[in-house]
Amino acid sequence: MVESLSVTNFYCFKERTTISFVAKKERNRILDNEFCGFSAKNKINILKLIYLLGNNGSGKSKILYAFSALKYLITDIRERDDELLKYKPFAFDDVCLSTPSKIEIVYHIDGRRFLYVIEWDKYAIHGESLKELKGKNEVELFRRWYDGEDELVKVDFMPRMQINDDEAYLIRTTLLKNNSLLSVIAKTNISHNLIKSQFSFFSNCIQKVVLRNIDLNEELPDDSSEHNRQLKKVICSFLKSVDTNIMSYERLKVDVEYPLDLLNKLKSLPEKEQLELRALLRMDDDKHIINTFHRLEKNAATRRGRLPLAEQSEGTKEILRLLLVLNDAIKNKKTIIIDDYSSGIQRDTLNRILKFFIGASNDSQLIISTQDYSLLDFDVIRRDAIRFLVKDDAAEAHVDSINLSLLHKNSSLRHYVSKMNLYKQIPEMNDELFNELLLLYKSL
Repeated sequence: MVESLSVTNFYCFKERTTISFVAKKERNRILDNEFCGFSAKNKINILKLIYLLGNNGSGKSKILYAFSALKYLITDIRERDDELLKYKPFAFDDVCLSTPSKIEIVYHIDGRRFLYVIEWDKYAIHGESLKELKGKNEVELFRRWYDGEDELVKVDFMPRMQINDDEAYLIRTTLLKNNSLLSVIAKTNISHNLIKSQFSFFSNCIQKVVLRNIDLNEELPDDSSEHNRQLKKVICSFLKSVDTNIMSYERLKVDVEYPLDLLNKLKSLPEKEQLELRALLRMDDDKHIINTFHRLEKNAATRRGRLPLAEQSEGTKEILRLLLVLNDAIKNKKTIIIDDYSSGIQRDTLNRILKFFIGASNDSQLIISTQDYSLLDFDVIRRDAIRFLVKDDAAEAHVDSINLSLLHKNSSLRHYVSKMNLYKQIPEMNDELFNELLLLYKSL
């Protein structure tokens, strides 16, 4: 789980800016007894569900992009040292344009707490370090830096790293200036458990999700295994519990007819290119279609109506996609990121989905950026789980959170956030300017 993320000189974040995922001393609520909104890791209460709120252009997406930047820097492999890195410093300061960007992340893996730091510009990774955090103590494991004068990558391994001479030598001699030290696992035969666990965390446990990209026909579980049958049962039970009228579904294999022009084009290609294109288009994968079964009235001709999933409402399909994503997060201990979320799901149903996630998860997180204040009515939303993103007059973005001492436990959270502009999260509406532009447009 992720405890905090800090960025410096990164997109609209000029100064070091930290977003914490640690729960505060929120007043006890009855709901917390059964649906606790945090997990205790190394005596730190880490939130399972975090909301990022802010106006358009406030920096919500950019702070979340830091997770993608980490995955890119750590898991993508550059084969040549002259390949440029993606680098987006703060644009409105000349000093920033020639200064490395920096990301710091504190996270928990298998009962251990780590701090990973990386600094880079478009030419090289200038700094990289890993520390284990034990209470108030920091135990450095490795430190890497780039010596620009000698054009050398240098690495110091500390005793706690417990790396042998052969592995240390292999890392030092193969590490390019634009590749992370953690990435060596992907391109060498090094089997160092600590490096492997760090690489796996960034590769597999942090994921940005676009719900509409999930193919339900291929992703929904079928009856092919006991695990899939049980998961299908859970999904169908949830659909019944929120009154969708869907009782069950079937997953059928279908044959796909590809256009003759495409098939002829394939035949004209060399065999290797044919295989690559077929793999890209997933032409050799099985294709499926989902049919849903519905409860009908007793006097209907058939008591069990069948309907292709494609004909279901977008809200119903979004329910299914979100359930699949949350199941993946729970089972694989992931931090899932959904950017700019605007749900088409009925509000009571969405509250139930989030409550399901809170109740079932222990090592997973869901980070949602949104402008939808109606979600703040949900009883599952903690007041200390809201982060505000605001951009000032110098185009710098900042992060803030609710001062719990200023908000009575019985106050409406939605009203407080949407009406009380204490955190400058609400855009200022200039009525005079609006009226002027309306008159100008009418005169065109």
